[in-house]
Amino acid sequence: VFLHGPAGAGKTTLGIARLHHLLNQRRVSARRILVLAPQRSLAEPYWKALAASALARSGSQVTVQTVGGLARNQVELYWPLIAGDAGFAHPDREPVFLTLETAQYYMAGLVRPVVDSGRLDALSLSQARIISQVLDNLNKAALVGFPHTDVARRLKQAWQHDSARPLAYETAQELVNAFRAFCLQNNLLDFSLQIEVFSRTLLA
Repeated sequence: VFLHGPAGAGKTTLGIARLHHLLNQRRVSARRILVLAPQRSLAEPYWKALAASALARSGSQVTVQTVGGLARNQVELYWPLIAGDAGFAHPDREPVFLTLETAQYYMAGLVRPVVDSGRLDALSLSQARIISQVLDNLNKAALVGFPHTDVARRLKQAWQHDSARPLAYETAQELVNAFRAFCLQNNLLDFSLQIEVFSRTLLA
C-alpha cells in the first residue's frame, strides 16, 4: 500500500495510527517493525509517539531509523564479512564512519591544491562551497544508484551552455574519484560510501 499526499495532509499521523494498530490489534512483535524515514526530523514524531505509549515500556522496541542510520548499523554489524568485497584496503581493521564535518575535513585536503591551481575558477565558488558540492554529488550518486565515476558525464549532459564549465566538471570528477580512493585506502566511510556498501554489497 502506497500513501502519498501534500505536506500537512496527515501522512505521518496515519503512519503512527497504523503503527499502533499493528502493535495493539494485530499483536505484531515490536522488534519485527522497522520505521524508515529519510531524515531525523521526519522520524521524530514516531519516536515521540512510541515514548508516550505504554508499548514503549513493554520490553521490545520498534526500530525507528533513517536510511543512513540503517545503512551504518548494518555495515558496522557485517563489516568482517563485506569489507573485502567492498574494496577496502584493510578489511581486517575497524571501519571509521565519517560525519559531515570530518568528510569535509578530508575533502578539503584534496580540494585546496586544486583550487590554488585555478582549475575550478570557472565555477566561481568558494572552497567551502566546492567541498560541499563534491560531497553532495557523491551522496546523490549513491542514493540514486549510479556509479560515482559517472558524475561528470551527468553534470555535462545537464549543462546545455557553451562555456568552460564542463572542464571544471572533469576536475570535480577527479576529486570525487580521489576522495573515494582515499576512503577505501583508509577504511573511511562517508555517507555515500555507507549507502553504496549497504545497497551494493551487503544487500547483494
